Amino acid sequence: MHTILLVEDSNSIYTFLAKRIDERCNIIVDLAHSFEEAKALVAKNPKYTLALLDVHLPDTSDTTMVDFMSDQDIPSIVMTSDFNVDVYEKFRKRNLIDFVLKESPESLTYIIALIERVLENTKTKVLVVDDSITMRSQIKYYLQSQLYQVFSASDPVEGLQILEKHPEIKIITTDYNMPNLNGIEFLKIIRRNYDKNRMAVVGISSDEKSSIAFLKHGANDFITKPFIKEGFVCRINNTAEALHNVKKLEEVANKDFLTKVANRKYFFEEAEVNFAKAKAKKRPYAIAMIDIDNFKKINDTYGHTVGDRVIKKLADLLRENSKGHDIVARYGGEEFILYLKDISPSSAVRILQNICQKIADYKMLISEKETLQFTVSIGVCTSRHSTLSAAIEQADESLYVAKQSGKNRVVDDLIIA
Repeated sequence: MHTILLVEDSNSIYTFLAKRIDERCNIIVDLAHSFEEAKALVAKNPKYTLALLDVHLPDTSDTTMVDFMSDQDIPSIVMTSDFNVDVYEKFRKRNLIDFVLKESPESLTYIIALIERVLENTKTKVLVVDDSITMRSQIKYYLQSQLYQVFSASDPVEGLQILEKHPEIKIITTDYNMPNLNGIEFLKIIRRNYDKNRMAVVGISSDEKSSIAFLKHGANDFITKPFIKEGFVCRINNTAEALHNVKKLEEVANKDFLTKVANRKYFFEEAEVNFAKAKAKKRPYAIAMIDIDNFKKINDTYGHTVGDRVIKKLADLLRENSKGHDIVARYGGEEFILYLKDISPSSAVRILQNICQKIADYKMLISEKETLQFTVSIGVCTSRHSTLSAAIEQADESLYVAKQSGKNRVVDDLIIA
């Protein structure tokens, strides 16, 4: 859980920031009104994710508190109510997250957005590829100030080795002139496996003409050497923001709004691909249709809010009890569908029976004195079919048998046969 230390002597600014941070970021905020209070809090909790610091406090100088946080390895955002060039130059020499004004509600809103960005950075891995140890160290230093997880390589060959071990890397910065492979050749290899919405590449060179080559071959951005920290960080953060926005759009398109599992459209897109592979390679699979028993009665008795909670809990239980590469989707209403990959019929039925039992055992608290239990019926197809639609139809027939034979049970196509 992330925790922020907010050092601010203005109650109105503290109240605004603390409330917005809680609403937007859902993280803990500790408050100090002075440098002494801040030191006492750090002594109790030296693991703050970051500190948000007002530098104009009665018991400290402009830079003393910033230096203290740096000594404690706590990344800092410095706030000031007025822009002073001399103070700004002092802070430029320190590896801060940012130096921001707090002159208006709009600037405070910017601070909240900055915190959101930095917290997202803690989950983002960046690979720095440059044959100059000085430049490589400088870039790594700048990126770590923004809380990115940073890997580095001295040439593209080493970079590709790191990428093979860490395919979850989201951003790569690469120099142009390097031994073994140049930056463009490196970029071409990356683009064979990762498109620019999955993995961003930022080219870096002292030759501005290289920018055209980088961008034409699929780079997301280009930075010219020499650069100052603020400009570099802004470009990298913008790149990370663009990747994040693409991911959010994909989630809106592919996930069910209520349950956050896959929606019906995405299920068919992914399941068709997997079904075709299983058919071609004669690999086993299973498709399960899951329906909540007596759901109308739950809605009529407890209302649609509780009904939605039941649907969301079922989605959680299905996701938690299936393998990571399986497909869990909401098929419609209170009905869900599972595509289980590379699994024998007996294993599939065993897993689904376990899920059925866990759902039946779960007690949902709906008031201080009342709990609700619900069950599901599950129909399974494990036999081979010529099309995905035929396999789903078979699972649906098995579900009908499960409903008709008493509910709260798993029926597979082998039983029916």
